[in-house]
Amino acid sequence: MSGGRLVIEFYTGGSIYPKTEEVYGVDSGILEMGMACPMYSLDKFPQASLFDMMSGGLTPVQMFMWHLRGGGDELAARMWESALNVKYIASAGHLPPELWAHSNRELKTSADIKGLKMRCAGEGGEILARMGAATVFFPADEIYESTQRGVLDAFECASPTINWGFGFQEVADYLYISPSRAPTDCAHVWVNRDAWEEIPDDLKMIVESVVRNVGFDYFSESTVLDDEYLVKFIDYGVKVELLPQAIVDEFLKVSMAYYDEQCAADPFYAEIVESMRAFQAICAKQDIR
Repeated sequence: MSGGRLVIEFYTGGSIYPKTEEVYGVDSGILEMGMACPMYSLDKFPQASLFDMMSGGLTPVQMFMWHLRGGGDELAARMWESALNVKYIASAGHLPPELWAHSNRELKTSADIKGLKMRCAGEGGEILARMGAATVFFPADEIYESTQRGVLDAFECASPTINWGFGFQEVADYLYISPSRAPTDCAHVWVNRDAWEEIPDDLKMIVESVVRNVGFDYFSESTVLDDEYLVKFIDYGVKVELLPQAIVDEFLKVSMAYYDEQCAADPFYAEIVESMRAFQAICAKQDIR
C-alpha cells in the first residue's frame, strides 16, 4: 500500500524483547511497533484488562464497534499515552469468545473451582481466585509442560485453533466452553512515538487502516477455523462441554461485584466500565451481538 516507502519487519514474541512486555519495548524504542494483549500490562495500568475483555461484557463485534464509535479508542489512547512514549494505533486481532478452560478435573458446580490449580491471565484470573481457584500466570508456551507435570489442573488460553497448535489436546481431558469469562480476546497495537512522528500523514493513515482491517479479517478467519478445530478436539477424545450454568451464574455474580469494587476505587476504571456498559445497552436494544 505504501509503494515500498514503509516496511515492517515481524519478529515472534520474545525474540527481541521479553514476551508479554512488548508495549514497554515500544516505549523504550527497542521495538518501533508492537502488538500484545492489554491485560499483560496490569502491573502498570490497572485498567488495561478491560480493553482486552470484560467478563460478562462486550462480544467481539460489540468490542470492535465500541473501540471505533463508542469511545474505546479514545479511552485506550488516554491510558497508554499518559505514561508511555507510544502512539496507540487501534484494537486488532480480536478473537471469538475465549475457551473458558481446559481441565483435567471435571467441573460440575462452583465448588469444583475451589483449590483448582489454574493458569489465568488478567481480571478473569482475579475473579476465579475469589471463587477459590489457586491461580498463576505465565506465557502460553509454558502451559503444556506445566499441565503434563501436574503443576496445573486447568488453564484458560485462547481458542481451539491456537490451542490445537500448542498440543493441549494431549494434556487436558476436558474442554469447557462459555463466553462468560472472556467474551472476546483482543490485542492492541502501538508505535513508538518518536518513530510515529517521523512518518508522513499518508503513511500514518495506511498504518491505522491496515491494523483495523487485519483485525476484522483475523476475527472472521478465527471464527471459521475455530469451528474446524473444535471438531478435531472432539475427534481426539477430549470431552468438550458447555460450562455448567451453575458455574456461569456464580462466576458472573462474583465478576460484577469485582468490577463494582474496582470502579469505586478508581475513577478512570469506572469511566471505562460505564462506557462499555452503556454501549452494551445500546447493542441490546438493537439485538446486536
